[in-house]
Amino acid sequence: MNPKIVLLLALATYTLSCRSTRMSAASRASYKQPADSTWNVAFESKMETLRRRYHIPGLSAGIVYQGKLVWKKGFGYADVDRQVAPDEHTVYQIASLTKTFGSIILLQQVEAGKISLDDPIQKYGIGLGGRWGSDPRIKIKHLLTHTAMGTTWNGFKPGYSFRYNGDWYSQLGKAIEKASGQTFGELLVDHIIRPLHLQYTAPSLDDSVDFALTGYDRASFAARVAKPYDWQHGHLVPIRRFKYGFSPAAGIMSCVSDLALYSNAIDQGDFLDSATWKKVFTPFVSPRGKVFQYGLGWFVTYYKGVKLVWHTGWWTGYSALLVKVPEKALTFIILANSQDLSRPFYHIAQPIRGFSFYKPFHKNLNNTLLASDFGKAFLKQVAGL
Repeated sequence: MNPKIVLLLALATYTLSCRSTRMSAASRASYKQPADSTWNVAFESKMETLRRRYHIPGLSAGIVYQGKLVWKKGFGYADVDRQVAPDEHTVYQIASLTKTFGSIILLQQVEAGKISLDDPIQKYGIGLGGRWGSDPRIKIKHLLTHTAMGTTWNGFKPGYSFRYNGDWYSQLGKAIEKASGQTFGELLVDHIIRPLHLQYTAPSLDDSVDFALTGYDRASFAARVAKPYDWQHGHLVPIRRFKYGFSPAAGIMSCVSDLALYSNAIDQGDFLDSATWKKVFTPFVSPRGKVFQYGLGWFVTYYKGVKLVWHTGWWTGYSALLVKVPEKALTFIILANSQDLSRPFYHIAQPIRGFSFYKPFHKNLNNTLLASDFGKAFLKQVAGL
């Protein structure tokens, strides 16, 4: 063979090999392989310590690395009275993690030309109440990015400030239904749950109509659900009378193993065009150029120069956290059957120490993942950040 051809083939092979490498050399050097037993013991010990510290009855956790669920572990009890241990198939309400699913379904309508992110909310009969009502300045994109509310400082103009609002996000369901002619539940089942074969993911059991769309046996599914609890006045209290609704903002029930499949589908670029995914994971920018910590349905920030995308969930009796570090091909999933995987880390105010005042929202999960002790432990012990 011609020596020049051999050289070209060698260069091409080398180039393709480089392009297929999903992590930089620096990332590989700082990343502790989950297969290492020492790593497992240290991280599991930290999770158990934090579970006890925050009085969480049960946790299911998992780490996905390069598309594989390389570590999974249950801690405590999914049912305290019966001492049932949770695992990666134990089902929890994932609360606001539902917003990431809602974003996909909405953006599929955008790609189909049925919705524009610049459509005014009044086009879909959305009313936000109070001073906002159906203000024509408020667009679909503002609900999707939590930038619809505004403040007294900017005349309540949409797009100028980030104020997380789950109730307003849920109103996107009206736009989805009017534009598509189908309910959010129907689209969720047809476009995500069935294609990914998510066996333990469904709309809330309390929404009998939407749950029935899955075709799952109700009793069998309910038997997999972790019982909800709350820590009140120094005691663990079972949640007995609470109805979990269902909308694009909250109400999906799922487990670690299914969320790992969901995460992999996102990494593979399923559901949406690549250009749309890029917008999803790009922080929203105000008309004045201020960069917010939220994209289209996900929190998006940088830590030590590394991009992080995540979402939390917090509801009566349940909480959740899903963190992705794309550069390192890592995803961390953790679900709990009490609020306290998330609740302690949404600080509204900081105490005064000495003569110094602390910024009231500095340590808040709506601002930074570092507010969470669970998130910090993952970033340090697993992602090497």
